[in-house]
Amino acid sequence: MATLESIVGGVFLVVLLAPVLLLFLTLFVLVPLAHLLPPPASIARSSFTCPVTRRRVSAAFLTEGGAGQPTDVTACSIFGGGEVRCAKGCLALGRVGWAPSPMVPRYALLSDGVAHR
Repeated sequence: MATLESIVGGVFLVVLLAPVLLLFLTLFVLVPLAHLLPPPASIARSSFTCPVTRRRVSAAFLTEGGAGQPTDVTACSIFGGGEVRCAKGCLALGRVGWAPSPMVPRYALLSDGVAHR
């Protein structure tokens, strides 16, 4: 009987203390680490008229976290996806900003209509 009581007591403690321990782990370990780590680099793709060749191109830009402008051109349709060998004049024209995910619906349906987000 004592073994059953100790097992039930152990399971009760684990069920009771596990969420509290995970909460403390999140607050005191994961949140500070997320604020201390630098933001990751990202790649953005865009289509535009090249300022050098005056042709319509599709390019991929590398942007370091927190930067206001792209830092490099990783791919361009003029070079067929290979190494970009131009002066990269489009870097000076680029601006970095935030846009909502295309997976977020533009409109939310309500009971009596549509609400614009």
